Amino acid sequence: MSEMDMRYWPRLGIYVTRADAEAYISKVGGQHTYADDDLEEFVPAPSHNQASLTVEVEHLFANPALEAPAPSDEILQMLAVIEFEEQRVPTIKKWIKEEGMDKQDAKDRFQAEMDIMVRDALGLPEETEQEIEYREKAAAIAAEREAQLAAESDAESEEE
Repeated sequence: MSEMDMRYWPRLGIYVTRADAEAYISKVGGQHTYADDDLEEFVPAPSHNQASLTVEVEHLFANPALEAPAPSDEILQMLAVIEFEEQRVPTIKKWIKEEGMDKQDAKDRFQAEMDIMVRDALGLPEETEQEIEYREKAAAIAAEREAQLAAESDAESEEE
């Protein structure tokens, strides 16, 4: 078996090489601590047993490879959201060029479509009137702040 043999590790839900699995074990196995704010000291953190993870990996690579399960509908929806987000810049540029949209309108449209995709993937209801009102108020406040900063910048440049 070569070092590049890969196995699906159900614990992580991904394909790993033996080196990847051993690196994972070295990072999560063993003794770890975290800062407890209430006690103001470092306390031991629960962690995976390094020996049991090593046995699990040995078993994983000693047996025939498992096939990864097919992604669930929820995972497929989230992958579509990720793909859409990765295409953000080209999509916005396309809308500006092909549909003659204003830059901010294209950005807003992208965000609206992204919001719908995420809501669908998470099984959330459509935006309520209160959420719409809040979003619009937040946008107005941001625009007002941006205008205020631009005015201050202009005033400073005139003084110079």
